[in-house]
Amino acid sequence: MFASLIQPIRRTFDFRGRARRTEYWAFILWQLGFLAGGLNLVSLLPESQLRENLVLAVFGLYLLAFGLPTLALQMRRVHDHGASGGMLMVIFIPYLGVGWFFWLMMAAGTLGPNRYGEDPRAVGVDAALFD
Repeated sequence: MFASLIQPIRRTFDFRGRARRTEYWAFILWQLGFLAGGLNLVSLLPESQLRENLVLAVFGLYLLAFGLPTLALQMRRVHDHGASGGMLMVIFIPYLGVGWFFWLMMAAGTLGPNRYGEDPRAVGVDAALFD
């Protein structure tokens, strides 16, 4: 269960290879849990400047903790489609970019090996068994 959190963090500086959808979305769900938990704790405080500053601190800690591991994981996810990591820049296209980005994160990658590595779904499986 914790492997879905630990593995992307271990591979923070690894922008090579491919990543499965389950690896990506499990890590995103962990992140949302941490962010929601931190914001819920802050929301228990009475409204004040301290509370506003703590909300900013929670978001800052979130970005420090998960920013680079998420970027590396997104790049490996785009590699699973056989595309360059530069494809992540599509998110900056108004209106269409966010939809295209989510499609890249949700759609199945290319079957079999591509120029970025072996198919992560087939790792550890002997393909000859299915011929």
